[in-house]
Amino acid sequence: MTKTIADLMTRNVLSIDLDNSMLDLHQMMKDHNVRHIPVLENGCFYGMVTQKSVLAKTMYLLDKYGVNALQRREKQVPVSELVDKDVVFANQTMPLTDAARFFLNNRHGCLPIVDDENQLLGIVTSSDFVRLSLTLLEG
Repeated sequence: MTKTIADLMTRNVLSIDLDNSMLDLHQMMKDHNVRHIPVLENGCFYGMVTQKSVLAKTMYLLDKYGVNALQRREKQVPVSELVDKDVVFANQTMPLTDAARFFLNNRHGCLPIVDDENQLLGIVTSSDFVRLSLTLLEG
């Protein structure tokens, strides 16, 4: 039996709505120690925000407004300014071998799993594959 991405994906995915602020997003990433957060619009998958885009925007805000204004400015930046809508995603029947090849051949840290109605079902990260490798090596 072929293993699918559904066998590895995290199902209870942290996500944020498109109308939230950068401050909300930044705090969520910090509180949950995650580098990728799916963005939803009206409950449907819209795109991804990565730690890299948040860091770049933070550096821009710091440079332009200074450290004292950072939190106030982050409240004014909508998630829509940080989201990447051109995201590769998979469906839950994708063979796990194909997902592994995706991570080897691309510089992406995550792969959102979306159904035919554009509902976010889960997420797989490169860390999930490292964890899987460790389990197999130890077992």
